[in-house]
Amino acid sequence: MRVRRRDQLICRWDNDALMVALPGQRRWLRVTPDLLNLLQRLDDFTEVDEVAAHFGGEAADAATQAVHKLREAGILVADTDDADTPPVWQHWGPIASRMHTEARDANYLVDSPRRDATAAQIAADGEPPAPFKRYPDAPAVYLPRRNLPLRTPVEEVFAARRTHRAFAGTPVGIDALATVLACTFAPQRFLDGGAFGPQQGRVSASAGGRHEVECYVAVFDVSGVPAGLYHYAPEVHRLELLDPTVDRQRIADLVYEQDASYQGAFSCLTTTVAARLSWKYRHPRAYRLWMFDAGHYGQTFALTCTALGLAPFQTVAFHDSRVEAMLGVDPDQEFATYLLAAGNPAPEDGARAAGPGYPAPARLAASTHRSPADLTTGSEQLG
Repeated sequence: MRVRRRDQLICRWDNDALMVALPGQRRWLRVTPDLLNLLQRLDDFTEVDEVAAHFGGEAADAATQAVHKLREAGILVADTDDADTPPVWQHWGPIASRMHTEARDANYLVDSPRRDATAAQIAADGEPPAPFKRYPDAPAVYLPRRNLPLRTPVEEVFAARRTHRAFAGTPVGIDALATVLACTFAPQRFLDGGAFGPQQGRVSASAGGRHEVECYVAVFDVSGVPAGLYHYAPEVHRLELLDPTVDRQRIADLVYEQDASYQGAFSCLTTTVAARLSWKYRHPRAYRLWMFDAGHYGQTFALTCTALGLAPFQTVAFHDSRVEAMLGVDPDQEFATYLLAAGNPAPEDGARAAGPGYPAPARLAASTHRSPADLTTGSEQLG
């Protein structure tokens, strides 16, 4: 049997020791000088007997046993094994694979006698991060408190909800924008969170009621709101002006010129304030939670827009670093998450996004199907 080093290994320094991750396990192996020497030598398939002979003498048997144990652990692979990296991780890479592994099987201490003690320890570490972000010195636009009625039957809203890519180019009223922001991002009530303090009840679910999502609004064509980039302050229901020069072209430059991202009446750029989650959830699985929450907010946004007769759009195809730079946030603490946009639907999209006039489903000919390999080139992604 011949063996070689696995193509992709994750290593880290732990104090004075180099550690290598065991593939598919939440375990790490300390790298000794002998192991490092062995891994450096095995960059191509080599007979096990040849590997053992390199160590010579009495160490040969121990080396043979070590090789077999390293193969069982996934550090080494044999020429008789299947591909050492499953196809999905060949595309996504070892870092994504390791994140997935580390995030699995977390202990949430449900019905555990340690739950109360753990909660008390978290609370004793200090106050939680502020649940709301404010720009108190920024010029503000106070939004109407009375929401527009959402009376479209829910079955019609569900049937009509879709991603729009064409808009009418007409202004949206301030009342509609206020309703979308209030339903999507504002607290509807507050709850007693015990050791974790007051918690918000919003329309969208959030892990532990942490609501780590922040919303920034690029206004292009909203009656009653000057164009520019704003932060939405949900606890006071107002827009705080950050940059009056932000226009459609500024957004286009961040989103690879995807028209629907900036051709509506407004675009919401959402971020994640990581500390709101990490203060309570202190295990790697918490990295998944903001992704779930981003989706919850995105669906609430789309359904609210649809019920109001607006045309919603959403995408994650944007340049993270440039979005964060425009927003003026620290990407180690608050990072770009989602883009949600809306406007009045284009005439060819139907008179209303909700209601009996929603379009019939499209039909695709069999010849239009293409394999995933046809859809990507190198590191480019589909928008």
